[in-house]
Amino acid sequence: MSLPQNLALPVVFAIGALLIGWYLVANEVMRRRGRSLAVWCKRSLDPLGGRQAIQWITTQSFRLEVEGLKAPLGSGTLTGLVESLDVPVIWLANRASGRRDMVLLQVSLRQPPIWGFELYRPRSVLAGDARKYAREEGWTETALDGFRLASASGLKMEKPARELLAALGDEATNLVRLAIRRRGLHLTLALNVPDRSRLSPQDFSRMVERLARGLVRFSTPAP
Repeated sequence: MSLPQNLALPVVFAIGALLIGWYLVANEVMRRRGRSLAVWCKRSLDPLGGRQAIQWITTQSFRLEVEGLKAPLGSGTLTGLVESLDVPVIWLANRASGRRDMVLLQVSLRQPPIWGFELYRPRSVLAGDARKYAREEGWTETALDGFRLASASGLKMEKPARELLAALGDEATNLVRLAIRRRGLHLTLALNVPDRSRLSPQDFSRMVERLARGLVRFSTPAP
């Protein structure tokens, strides 16, 4: 049933005003959440040592570059991405796929790992990148506890992958991607952080340290 002609125009204006209002309010919320996430990330890196420099990509995303981290870590970046709220349809789609505020840590180690793998959550925002890298490396994929595990060694990588998952503790449920490389930035950790009051910066720092210590056992011995 169509609206009476004298009501159609006011309804269109009301919906337009609502969407514009949503957009403006959502952008302000995203800006504030971006600042809050940047502070959280800085405090997460502080216990790991090193020198930090921040680069804002947009008002809701940034990259913290850090050098001289405590051993066994070397240098790298911590990127923060705030959940998109400004377009209702996109926000609902992201919610349906599990998208939240996310941090992406990419760091080198003093001693490179002796193998590599990709562990990622299917249908996540980084699943495409993980699959692309696995195909380029010629790795095979298997299912592992709700994730996809890709490596050159197949099922042999399940035990190391489970050990590194255990190092995440309860935050394994928020894992988006965990990648190990033999070259370049050896450790990639992408994690949703929907509730920063539950995961403190100190908790995140300790988690990174546990991952790094776990990888040292599978690293090339120092000369």
